[in-house]
Amino acid sequence: MVMPLTKSKKLDESAARSAESAAQSEVGVAAMSTTLVADIGGSKSRFALSNSSGELERVLVIDNDTVAGLDAAVAYYLEETGARPRAATLAIAGSVGGEEVVLTNRVGWRLRRAEFAKRFGFLQLRVLNDFEAIAWALPLLGAAQTRPLGEPVAMREGVKVVLGPGTGLGVAALLPANGRWHVLASEGGHASFGPQRADEVELFTRLRDACGSVSAEAVLSGPGLVRLARALDPCAASHEPETIVASALAREPAAHAAAWLFVRLLGRFAGGLALTFKALGGVYITGGVACGLGPLLDEPQFRAAFEAHPPYATLLKTIPTLLITCEQPGLIGCAAVPTERALTA
Repeated sequence: MVMPLTKSKKLDESAARSAESAAQSEVGVAAMSTTLVADIGGSKSRFALSNSSGELERVLVIDNDTVAGLDAAVAYYLEETGARPRAATLAIAGSVGGEEVVLTNRVGWRLRRAEFAKRFGFLQLRVLNDFEAIAWALPLLGAAQTRPLGEPVAMREGVKVVLGPGTGLGVAALLPANGRWHVLASEGGHASFGPQRADEVELFTRLRDACGSVSAEAVLSGPGLVRLARALDPCAASHEPETIVASALAREPAAHAAAWLFVRLLGRFAGGLALTFKALGGVYITGGVACGLGPLLDEPQFRAAFEAHPPYATLLKTIPTLLITCEQPGLIGCAAVPTERALTA
């Protein structure tokens, strides 16, 4: 015989259903208030969850060689964290103008926006250039996340520029207008680049013979450092960028010569960008190669090359140059994008 539910049992079941509904509601609210943020580079991909206040949680770095593609990297992160966010902001090292987005320096890594959003259940998907994301982070970076290169120069208001040699060479600018920040994405790393000093002419001839037209990225990147070393000594064995950096810091003559030239050219390129944007708010350097060469950037040749743009050396002396020392400026920028922060610095 089936006994009818007592009033107490009915109340207990009703309370259980209410609790379950409330729990599901909380999960739904949490999913809606949490955004997946990702900085997808040529070598590594960084992921995190950003809450409604822009704070980063569950940061994870994935070596791109360990996964089959972008979808696999995202799936791995979501599986590892158990997160089910309904919004995502991705910073991609490549052109992001169309429905299909392709990484510049990672063969086969691409996404189609609509398909990607559907697969992972994203109701909102924002895709931006990786250095556009870093530019959004600049106003949020303080003394704990940066350090001056050369003698410290007083910070002031104005346009800020960021550039970074890594797998490629990224460039972006942050412009103040109408009380807010606005980011200008760029492909400045692909601009043509050439010799200025007499001792560079033969070197750039070798570079041109090796890779055709020479862009800034062709020399100011990880692969570019390898090209510089080879152009300086065509008979020397080829090494990975990390090996050259380590040897340069140990003052091994050939590696140090290549790194010294790299620093000079980087300073010149950075000074050119400072003039292009009249970046009175500072020029920020990031990227794996620059961070690895950090101590060499402190030596006088970087600022000397930065300022050697007559007739504007006096102006350039007043513009600060800073190395970004935190590991995830791209994630910080991705988390800042949706808030469209008011101008605070």
